[in-house]
Amino acid sequence: MKKQHPLSPEEIYSRAAARCAAREYCRSEWLERMMRAGLTAEEAEKQIDRLEDEGFIDEKRYARAFVHDKTCYDRWGRLKTRQALRMKGIPTTVADEALAGIDGKDYAEGLRRLLQTKEKSLPEDLPEHERRARLARYAAGRGFEAELIFDII
Repeated sequence: MKKQHPLSPEEIYSRAAARCAAREYCRSEWLERMMRAGLTAEEAEKQIDRLEDEGFIDEKRYARAFVHDKTCYDRWGRLKTRQALRMKGIPTTVADEALAGIDGKDYAEGLRRLLQTKEKSLPEDLPEHERRARLARYAAGRGFEAELIFDII
């Protein structure tokens, strides 16, 4: 098996810039990747700062795209999405700003459709109180707020 030569910081930067041009990434994702590629934390931070300066990485843009994708396609609620952003190291103010961009009517309609789909998979002979409890637990697990869940159920 042929041994790979370690990449230089400039090569790592070039690869990161090309990837960032294709999709959004946050700082923490690149910090982890660059350190795995052999850069020190200081070298990685320097390359990440350069990516930010040149517009390849933008935490606000990343947060908006992440929120959009998770709420529209993965049908996550605000709570789960906020937690995922926190785990990625996105500042709370940036996460809150991105979450504020969610349209309330679309969000509630998404939960309604999600619960309708889930309800079809429940046994028909299930008592009503158990049906509601299962739907509520399911929606809470997806990160939706209790008040909205009970309004829709």
